[in-house]
Amino acid sequence: MAESTSAQSTSLIKALRVLAALEDASDGKGVSEIARELDLPKSAVHRLLVTFQAYGFVQQESRSRNYRLGPTLARLGLRAAEQYVPREVARPYLEALAREMGETVFLGVLAQHGVLIVDKVEHGHVLRVAPDLGTLLPLCQTALGKLLLAFCSPAEQEALLEACPTGPHSPGLPARLRAIARPGYAVAVGEWMPDLGCVAAPIRNGQQHVIAALAVSVPQSRMPPPQRHDPFAGGGAALPYPTLIPPVMSAAERISAALP
Repeated sequence: MAESTSAQSTSLIKALRVLAALEDASDGKGVSEIARELDLPKSAVHRLLVTFQAYGFVQQESRSRNYRLGPTLARLGLRAAEQYVPREVARPYLEALAREMGETVFLGVLAQHGVLIVDKVEHGHVLRVAPDLGTLLPLCQTALGKLLLAFCSPAEQEALLEACPTGPHSPGLPARLRAIARPGYAVAVGEWMPDLGCVAAPIRNGQQHVIAALAVSVPQSRMPPPQRHDPFAGGGAALPYPTLIPPVMSAAERISAALP
């Protein structure tokens, strides 16, 4: 029985690895490419993809014959995002904030060792930079990530920092997280992506637990000059961000008030 269970577990792991190999492949991947990447037999990869296709987890392009993620995963992903933060509650506030600020607004939740983008509203600027839905952002280089880290329990924060590529002893990071928790907002300028500034505020449920974060991304060229920096860089008291922070915090508070 133990051997049978172990074999089933190994088969499941292989199947999940094949599915995960398509995560960032917008143009899809062929059987040979996936088999080579994962060091698996082509026949095994093909069997798994055929099974996934039958249930809508992947779909095959008619011309290239490449496989990419399918509609079943899209539906499950949206359902999962709904369980993190009710999108029908948050969406009107995201849209109102995007109109007010004229910038892209997005919603993120802690997932694995990153921040999962579960919703966003884009503004009409030609120059705009924002992650796609389903993107997993790094924790230590983004405003969303640092904000969510700041409100984790000490044990969870320590474990997540250990897993950050920058390591737990990134100069000044623990002090910055403590500084972020006091005023309740975070800023990142040019850390995750050059020329991109971002401000984030927490979303709390009815028990006052931080369950998500709301953020606005702004190209540095459109940021007011006094605000083109990280006010928490030294881990001390935050400098005022009069233009960007109040509307973001206000929208996050309204979403929080509407959640059970």
